[in-house]
Amino acid sequence: MILKELYLYPDLVEYSDEIVHPFRDQSRSICNYLERELKLVKFDANGFKRICFIGKSVPSKDCYINSSKVLIVEFKFDEKNYLSLDNSELNDFFRELLELGITKCERQYSIPSHELRESLAKFKEGGFLNEWCYKSKMIKEIGIKCSLECRLTITDFHLNLVIEKENSIIWQKEILRTAPDEVVYIPMFKDVTLRNGSLVVLDKFGDSIYELYVKDLELNL
Repeated sequence: MILKELYLYPDLVEYSDEIVHPFRDQSRSICNYLERELKLVKFDANGFKRICFIGKSVPSKDCYINSSKVLIVEFKFDEKNYLSLDNSELNDFFRELLELGITKCERQYSIPSHELRESLAKFKEGGFLNEWCYKSKMIKEIGIKCSLECRLTITDFHLNLVIEKENSIIWQKEILRTAPDEVVYIPMFKDVTLRNGSLVVLDKFGDSIYELYVKDLELNL
């Protein structure tokens, strides 16, 4: 099976939700970045489809695959150290934990450790920016290209609508901001279309989340 998912969080039993919930949200940016890099690798894992790096006060020495075909990698979690960090320090903190987890994991299981380390280094060198284009679509009737561009940080998910004409940006705006949690934001956008003189951004259920009158773009049609 293809390895697609990575998660990093403190143990759900040992630590309170006041610790687990913010940590899990804050770490999604770096894990999401690695997941998108993994799509290019298409690594065929032996018996697992996800790796969960789980923080505990006394971590298990060995890694293991649970009944849900998830590879569990435990690391020592220092709660006081985590709480003392500024937001600007968190991504590097998460990177170090993942590096330790990868080193521990590769002693027992075959994982794309080289690619993961390269991606972590690239993420740091790029200033821990996690940005990607979800979809670009030509609206031929009015000669423009609409793009749904995403940015994921430790605090928020941002969705921007960017409109281009003849390769020049003529309009852009943030149209959605949510918690940095895929469960929250993934269902909230899927497509952009032209409907009754408006550009309409649709969620996965086909409902409108944002509309822009074409006349406001001053396209001189």
